This record gives sequence, structure tokens and C-alpha cells, in this order.
Amino acid sequence: MYCPNCGKKNDIDALFCENCGARLIIPASSAQPTSTAAVSSAAQSTSSTAASETPAASASASAAPTTTQPATRSAQHARQNEQPHSASKAPWLILIVVLVVAFGGGYYWLEHQQQNNSTTTATTAKSSSQTADSTEAASSSSSASSASTATQAALWSTTKSSELASFMSSWEDTMNQSYEGTYDGQSVTVGELSLPADIKNNQYQDKITVNGDAVKLKWTTTADTDVKYQVVAAATDPNASSGVITYLYVFHNGSPDVLVSQDSADATTFNFTSSQNTDLQDGFAKIANAD
Repeated sequence: MYCPNCGKKNDIDALFCENCGARLIIPASSAQPTSTAAVSSAAQSTSSTAASETPAASASASAAPTTTQPATRSAQHARQNEQPHSASKAPWLILIVVLVVAFGGGYYWLEHQQQNNSTTTATTAKSSSQTADSTEAASSSSSASSASTATQAALWSTTKSSELASFMSSWEDTMNQSYEGTYDGQSVTVGELSLPADIKNNQYQDKITVNGDAVKLKWTTTADTDVKYQVVAAATDPNASSGVITYLYVFHNGSPDVLVSQDSADATTFNFTSSQNTDLQDGFAKIANAD
């Protein structure tokens, strides 16, 4: 039998073309002899029931092609089943590809997100560390500043300054001297030394020594710092017969003391020592130590 599609010659009982797989059309003439032979065989075996068994014989004849070539049909069916089987794999392949892409994309996104979070955390930690360091530095600086400027209660005040002015007015009468003092709101000038400006502006280093040594001085109206020499007032008597007398009223390590210099006005450095005048020392100490 020849295939009507590709022209390939096939077995006479083949249902599909071995070459292209097209269904083969069995000619009507090839089926008739088989049916006739079956009818004749049935008529010879049972003459009394030939008429009633003819349909069964026809059915057997029509079924004969189905049971005569099992091997050929199985091969053809196998070839046809191969194509649907391959086609059935396509959805699974597509699904696998989609899952791989989805998992890959999800993993990449998660990894990228973790990296961003790590970077953000590191940046935040660094920023927090810098802020903490800055705060600590500011706190340390503030503490250091406080320690150097307010480590004790105020030892001096404007009231005590007024009391010192009254005391010096009485004391100079006793001493038959005339003093100009910062407690009266005046500046004290001796040669190139000007008080309180030189001490306030840190321009006293080459002009003042104490017991022959350069010392740190601080001009203050409250005497509440830890500086070794806190100067609260100054006075001078430019007309003194024994030379210019200049006083510095100080708190030396927290204790009141009156320093005196008798260097002449043309001196470049004025050296101060603790005054030996007990009346002056006691008068200043009484005012300084009063509540």
C-alpha cells in the first residue's frame, strides 16, 4: 500500500505510513475478500445457523486487520507517541527555567540587600562612633574648662572690693601715703606696666616676676579658679620717697596675700615678693576671708 502523503510503500495492513506517519486509507476492495471468506467458512461449519451468524462473521472479518499486524501497529503507535511525549516535556522545562530565574533573581536581590544593610549599618556605626567621640571630646573640653575656671567657690566679690577700697583709704592715712587702686575703678600704671590690662591681655610675662620667677597670673573679680596666682586688685603710690611702691592683692593657692614691688618706674621687669607689713596683710586677709 502506498502512502497518499509521501508515496512510501507500506505493508498492506499498515494503518500509518512508516515514513511520514500519515494515516493510510485501506481500500474497500481489500476488505471484501476477507469478509467473503469469513462468511463462507461460517456457512460450511454450521449450515442451519448461517443466516443468523453472518453478522458475527462480518464483525470478525472487520476485526481481523486489528489482530493480524500487532508488531507493525505497535511500532507506528510508538513513533506517534514519541512526539506527544516530547511535547509534554516542554511545560516542565519552561517551569524549571522560570524557577531557576526566580530563585537566582531572589538570591541576587537578597545578597544585594544584605550588602546595603551591612554598608548602612557600618556607616551608621561609624557616624555614631564619630558623634560619640565628638561628644566625649566636647564633654572633656568642657570639663577641663570648668576645672580650670570654676573648681572652687568664689573667694572675691564686688562687695569685698569696696571694703578693700575703704580699708586702703584708712590705711594710707595711717601711712601718710596716697594710693591709686583698681578697687576705686582706676588703672594702675608704673613705667611700661599697666594694670589690669597687661594681665587680662596676657602681656605681663616679661614685665612681672614673683620671687624672681615667671609665674602664671589671672586677673579675676571672683577668684574662683585654680590658677596659682589670682589677682583681684592692684594699687600704687608713685610719690613714695623710697621709690615706686606697687601692690598686687592676690589669692596664692587659695590664700590671700599682698605682693609688693619697689622697683623704679624705668624698670623693665617688676619683681614682687610677699609684703612684710603685717597690718596690710591682716587687713586684706580679714576682708578676703569674710563670708
